[in-house]
Amino acid sequence: MNFMVRPSKCFLFDYLEKTLKPYNQGMALDAGCANFKNRKFFKTDKYIGLDIDLEAIRAGIKKFLDNSSFGLLGDLSNLAVIPDNSFEAVVSTNTLYVLPWVLRFNAIKNLCRITSTNGIIFLDLEFDSQSAQVIDLFKSNFQEVKVIYYKNIFSNFYEKIFERQGFLGDHPLAGKKSFRILAWLISRLEFLTCRFSLLNKHLILMGTKKIGEAWNNQFEISALPLMEPRIYYLMK
Repeated sequence: MNFMVRPSKCFLFDYLEKTLKPYNQGMALDAGCANFKNRKFFKTDKYIGLDIDLEAIRAGIKKFLDNSSFGLLGDLSNLAVIPDNSFEAVVSTNTLYVLPWVLRFNAIKNLCRITSTNGIIFLDLEFDSQSAQVIDLFKSNFQEVKVIYYKNIFSNFYEKIFERQGFLGDHPLAGKKSFRILAWLISRLEFLTCRFSLLNKHLILMGTKKIGEAWNNQFEISALPLMEPRIYYLMK
């Protein structure tokens, strides 16, 4: 259970945690990792956190001192150097929406490309007029595609109450334990509406069983320039 200040994020991270449990081998990519905010959900042999913010990566490296966690300084629009079918788990949350549409679509294509044949891709996206194109892209890459809609009217209403007075994460009440529990309880209502696009503002898109290619490649992060201990640079 993930007790976040936002009900929508409680649902998102609970769903992510459950989804990643079976993937306990190989390598994982957390695209837009910030300070390794999703690290605890990954069970793979190696975790690579990709972000454009070096200070955020440094913070993540300090939090997780194990030798299976690595930082990769780079841009989501620059993934060409990463080989096809090289990650068992590819995840991006709270990130892709910041990219302009053309760059976002290209980034998603590359994230699909680098997902291994027996792996999973898990993306968190805003539900908008371009979502259908992204879903079609997934269907052209994976035999099994799952779409989960979230941030329903109940979560949105709760979050708007606090957002009127400023950023939700900084609100003096929303961050208290009792309100985090309340947010988690409200998030259970997401399970009633997650199969329907109506009145939801975000979606989770998952793909498994890659179409076509039957082999996997290995991504050797050690072949990239080393910036600092366990932090590498993704070259253009």
